[in-house]
Formats: sequence, structure tokens, C-alpha cells
Amino acid sequence: MGAGRGRGGGAGALLLLPPLLLLLGVARAQVAWTPIYVDGNNQVDLWTQEAQGCPCNFDPAREDCACCVQDGGCQCGKHMPNRCIQCGLEQHCGRMCNVTLDSRFLTSRSGKTFGQIKSPSLEGPAFCWFLLQPDVGQRVEVQVYRLVSAGRFNGTSCEGGFLQLVGDPDLIPSPSEIQICGGNERFSPPVVMFSDRGTASLLFIINEKTHRSQFLAYFSFTSVSSAGDVAFRVRGGHHVKDTECDWMFQEYLCRTPGYCVFASPGYPGLYPPMRRCKYYIATSSIQTMVHINITSLLPYTHCRTHNIAIYQGSAPYNSSLLKTICGSRNTEITYPGPELLVEFSSGPAVPPYDYNGFLATLEFIEPTTSTEPSTTPILNPTVPRIMSDVMKSREAARKIADVSPTTVSPRITRIKCDQIFLGNISRSGHFDTKNKPWSPNCTMKFIGRSSDVVHLSLFSYQLRAPSCETVVEIYDGLTGTGKPRHQLCSPLARFARDPGGRFLGQQTFISSENVLTLILRRPGSPLTLGEEFLNGAFLFHDEKMDGTLRPDTLCDVDYYGSSSLLRGHITNPGTHQLYWNLEGTFRCLQRFVPAVNQSILFTVTALTGLFMDPNCHTVCGESGCHCVTKLSPISQMDHLSFITDEGKTVSCICGELQREWLPIGLRSWSPLRIAYSVANYSWMQGFQYTAEYSFITDGLCGYSVISDLSGEIHSGKVDTSTVDVNYFYFQECVWLFDSKTERQLSIELTTEQNRSCAAWNMTIYKYDENTIDNFGDALHIFCPEDHKRKITLPWNLNIVILRLQSVTSAFPEFTIRWFSQTEFKNPGIAEPALSSRGNQESRFFPVMEIFWIAVLMCT
Repeated sequence: MGAGRGRGGGAGALLLLPPLLLLLGVARAQVAWTPIYVDGNNQVDLWTQEAQGCPCNFDPAREDCACCVQDGGCQCGKHMPNRCIQCGLEQHCGRMCNVTLDSRFLTSRSGKTFGQIKSPSLEGPAFCWFLLQPDVGQRVEVQVYRLVSAGRFNGTSCEGGFLQLVGDPDLIPSPSEIQICGGNERFSPPVVMFSDRGTASLLFIINEKTHRSQFLAYFSFTSVSSAGDVAFRVRGGHHVKDTECDWMFQEYLCRTPGYCVFASPGYPGLYPPMRRCKYYIATSSIQTMVHINITSLLPYTHCRTHNIAIYQGSAPYNSSLLKTICGSRNTEITYPGPELLVEFSSGPAVPPYDYNGFLATLEFIEPTTSTEPSTTPILNPTVPRIMSDVMKSREAARKIADVSPTTVSPRITRIKCDQIFLGNISRSGHFDTKNKPWSPNCTMKFIGRSSDVVHLSLFSYQLRAPSCETVVEIYDGLTGTGKPRHQLCSPLARFARDPGGRFLGQQTFISSENVLTLILRRPGSPLTLGEEFLNGAFLFHDEKMDGTLRPDTLCDVDYYGSSSLLRGHITNPGTHQLYWNLEGTFRCLQRFVPAVNQSILFTVTALTGLFMDPNCHTVCGESGCHCVTKLSPISQMDHLSFITDEGKTVSCICGELQREWLPIGLRSWSPLRIAYSVANYSWMQGFQYTAEYSFITDGLCGYSVISDLSGEIHSGKVDTSTVDVNYFYFQECVWLFDSKTERQLSIELTTEQNRSCAAWNMTIYKYDENTIDNFGDALHIFCPEDHKRKITLPWNLNIVILRLQSVTSAFPEFTIRWFSQTEFKNPGIAEPALSSRGNQESRFFPVMEIFWIAVLMCT
């Protein structure tokens, strides 16, 4: 809306503005509204040309009544002979209050879809309503020109009274809709408000004592199909379900420049206060650019509360802020996908109400596509020779991975649309046949290092030909002959996202060798078949350095101490193009399996981007680091955790983490998985971590079978001289005591440490061959605080299991001694009974996970 709104002096007679001022051309640069122009500009009011001089409708003998505008005006009648009003509203001439304005009825009586509202002069407190009922295909429009004694603006809202347009027929004020107030206001140009939700209510409410409260406005039932700006409708997007003003846009609906349009609520009228509307923009190609042209008119001095923010991502709290727009300006921006968010925020409605929000057009810019045969030369003279050798044998394919980066281009464009991707040049990337010259056959070869596998993901494709005339074939190796491992057959189509903007599940393929060939075979020509394309991403995965990919997973890997590198570093996944079309919960597992005589040491050295979630924080203590949650489960929060193969969490990091706690070390003699979990992932928007790992040969803990009738085991020693403060030991050591000789077994456990049972403990179990791990009933538990305990088991209980479990900052130190009585001396000894805490001879516990209950109680 335009600047230059004047304020009237005093509370004199309410002046009617000449209808010519309502022409659309006035202040069009700021706002558009319906032109309401009936007749000449020298008439008395909108419907009365002259106050007298025409025949009276109530008495044909009299000719001293008002002369009405011929097109839509009717005399008020005997009670007001010198006044005309819109035909259909004659009964409201004397007091236009509590009126229903029905579009169909007024059109049938006056031929007009617009009219005038001149409220009576009210003494407050007072309430006057106007129910506006549009026809199908119309929106409600109100233009306010004059306001007298209708409350005041207190800096945040109206108090004492207001005029409000509510998108609801129940005649109830709404704090979420715009309220206009003021003592003596003349609005030029007018304050324009629209409602798009069917029947609307115009409410004039005075909550305090006044002598004369009044307003002048015009209404219009505006067609949504007209070509003018006042017929604005969002185009090309889908309204997000269960939201008030959120929309989703994708390029398959926005291919025509300028077709996709969105704006602030109620545009081009005044937008409602205290709103936050999100406009999600999603591409289906990693190379697609998004061009947005925004025209904004927001309050100049309220940028903090009235603004437009643009984010790279789908949520403000975990996305990069690209730009903030406020005030009055035209802004053109171009950003890459895959996801952008335009967020419009409005604060309190502030006078003089000379703003109307923003209008934006949206365009998706695809990579340039050529349908002409390519004459692009080979980029490097050594390539033909290399490729000739490669095509001869698998061994030659391995050699190409060792070619110097200065010899071969990372992406080699050969004749037509063929491509070669080399793993020693680029470890990941994107491919798309739409931006390559058209050819009946497009061949893409992926050649990795000797220890690589090729991980392929197809984002989208369109195969139009009938009866499998167009195919996509995937081969192990370079030749592209024989039977393919996978085949896609036309007609077939796949898009990265569904109509609601959600990404579809990944369609991935993993090679069995270090070389993979992908061929798109098309018949005919691009002109006869229309657009056929293939779009996806690749990743060269080094299984020696980065673990062995687990089948049917996107990012889960296994590291084995017997075959993987003994030392290395790991980091968070999700940074390659292969992950760009993921959203929602994202979880990757990196599993480390030490050999029999090994332990695995992890050291988390860096951790950034783990958001300050108030519902979760990290606490590090004697028994490791743990995630402490308040309301939501940990699965709904970003976190990094170490878990056993049985799914038990050994250590966890989430939310607020004191930087001085890093590095955090964890040493384990059992297999552990590092779980990287992001609650709401979008490409490159997860948190980051870096860790080092080492497989250490020590043989201190594992699974041992002991058949000797007596003996002694010591815990061993580890070097703790360079151990950091937050360094923890996780052990699950198992000793199976097995004897073919009848005996009575006694086990003596001792330690000089004074630790809690949650730090570490030892449990004796019956042997049970019917369970997976052979653990039967738990018989005894030994805690470090006991220091020394001798347990004598029943006669002829020849096979038992002793298990050590620990998560502690001090390496467990203990001695295990056992001896066997082979002569039967006391036939009265039976199963041990439940003992009290003070019984130093034995303790019995029912079947349970004793250690983990102790951890839970202590944390």
C-alpha cells in the first residue's frame, strides 16, 4: 500500500471520498484493489447523484425525491426520501448495522458485486457486524477509508475498540486476524483486506465510552478468475495439510516461467498479524537451481518482527540462513537445491497500515539439454590408449585406478553422452543424461581402486518407449555384455519426490567388483519419444579403509580387526551426493569387531552441530557418558551412541556437551557399533563428528573355555599414563568352566578397587544349552565393593559361566581363583538359597540383566 496516509482533524461530519479516487491506477505500485466507480464524481454519495428532483417511488405524484445512480441505485423510500442506497439494501438506509451482504442477492437486485458500508454513528460501548457471503469463485474484499473513535494502538495491539475482518461466519473476534484502530483516521489509499475462506465477518467493536464511533468502507466480492492482481491465488504448489499457510512447491508443476506464484496471506491486502508461514521448495535433481523474484512491502521500522527469511534446507533450526528481506524492495535470488525454505514472519499490526506483505514468483532452472550429436573432443590424449587397455581385461581395469590425477580428467566426456568416472580422481558425484547430448546409447563406466565397490543410487528416470524398447542395464565389469545384474524396462518412471514433496525411498545398487557399467539404451530419436532421462549419484567405497558395506543398507558398515586397517579415522556419513534425497530420521551404524586377541579403541576428537536440545543433555561420570532425556525418546533427538550387538547402549552423547569433555575415549574387548542418529535429516544438515580407532592386540578379555580343575586368572594391565579424563573401558569377558569330572567347584573373586556395581561386576550363571548364548539362571553377583568373596557351588554343577561386565573410567583389576573338590563329602549341600547382603559366602539372584539394572539405578 502507498505512503501518504493523511489524518483528519476533529470529529466532524464523515466525508465521502470521490469515487474517482478508487481507480486502480492510484498507488498501483504498492497495492491493487477493486475499482469501485459507478457514475460521475459530482454526486452526493456512491448511489445518490442528487438529493432531490426525481419521482418518488412511494408516491408517483411527488418529484422531490433523490435521483439515484441508474446502474444499481434504489431510493430509500418514505422515511429517507433524499437518499439512495444499493438496490437490495433499502431496509438498511436509516441504520446500516448488523447486515448480511449476500453476493448472489445483491447481484440479482443491483447488478453489482460491490458496494458501500457506512456505519451509523455509534455511542460506545457498541458492536456492529456485517456478514459477507461470496459466491463460488469469489473472495471477500474490504477497503477502509475512514475511521473515527475506534480505539487506539498501544504499541503491540488495539485497545478500546477496532474494526476487524474475520474469515469466519460466527461473528466472533479473532486475535489472529488484523485489527484496525485509531481516533480519527483518513486512509488514502485505503486499508485493503481480503478473506479467502468463504463467508467472512466484518466486526466493528467499541469497548469504551465514546460520543461518536463510525467507519466508512467499500466491499467487493472479487472474482478469483479475473486477470487483475486482486484475484491472486497461489499457483503451482500444494497446501501442506494441517497447516494454516504453509505450501510446498516442486519443479514438475513449475516448468513454465512465472507460473508458480506465492505470497503473504491475504495478498494484495493487509496480512494478518503474528503469523509464520513456510513455503517449502524442493528440487528432484541435485543440479537444479531455484530462481525466486520477490516484491515486498513490509513495515520499514519493524524488520525484526516483519520479515522474509530464506534458508538452505527444510527447517529454520537446522538450516543455513541465506538471506533476510524486510522493508520495501524487489529482490531476485538464485540458489541450488535440493531444498529451500522461504519463511514469512509477521509481528503486531502497526499503523498506519501502509504495507501488504510480499509477492514471489518461482522458477526451477534445469541443466541445459542438447539433442544434437556431440563433437566434443576427448579431453586427454592418453585416454584412448588407457581405455583400449581397460577394455581388454579385468586386470587392466584395476590398473586404471592407479593412473595419476594429472593424466586423466575426473569426468571424461567422450562421443555423444558416454562418461567415465574414476575413483582415484573423484570419490563421489552426480550424473544426469538430461544435460548431455542425446544418443541412442548412453554408457557410464565407474572404475574404482582395487579395494573399492561402486555404490549407485538412481534418483529419477523416465523411460517412455513401449514394450521394453528403452532399458537401463547395470553390469559388473566394463564390457556391458552378457546378462546384466539389474535391468529397468520401459515404460517406467520414477521421481525423487512424491506429490507432497516427500522423498521416495532410495533405489540403490552395489557392485561386486571395483568396476560397474551403466547403460541407457533408447530407440528412435528424442523428437519421436519425447524426453527420456536417467539421473542419479555414485560413491566409490573403499572396503579396506571404510569398512565392508552391509547388504541392503545405505551406509551400515563392518570393520573387522582381522582384515581391516588396524588404525584409521571415521567421520559422519551423509556428506556425499548419494545422500542428498534423504529426509526424516537418518541412522547409520559403523560396527567394529575385534579379533579374539584384540580390543578396539575409539577416541571422539571433534563434535560440532549437535544442537542444544533442551530435552536432552550429556552427563559423563564414572560409568561413561549418557544421554539424559526429559520428554521425548532419544530416537527423536540427534545423538551419537555406542551400542552392543544386543542393542544395549554403552555410551551416548546428545544435546548440550561441554567442549572440555573432548576427547572422549572408549575401549572395548567386544564388538561395538557407533550409531550416528539424526532426527530430522536433510542433505548436509546433520551434525559432524570425527573419531579415531585402533585395533589393539592384548588378549585381556574375550571368550575362554577352562577345563582345568584349578587355576588363577589376573585381569592384566593396561597403560593408563596417557589416558584422558573421559576415557572409559567396556568389557564383556566370558569364562566357561567345563569339567567332565564330577566335582564341587569353588570360585574366589578378589579386588582392591572400591567401585560401584554399576562400574563393573561379575556374575555366575548356570550353563543352559537351550539358550542362544548359553546363559541360564543367574546364581551369584560379585561387586568391587565386596573386595573378596568365595562362592562354593553345589555338587556336580560341573559347567558354569562367569561373566565380567564393565563400563568404567578405571580399568577393572581383579583376581579369579578356582579349585575343585572331586570327592563327595557333603551330600546335604543343595542349591544355594537367597542370602542376605551380609552373607559373605554366597548370593542368589533370579534371572535378570543385573549389570544393566545396576547401571540404570546409578545413572
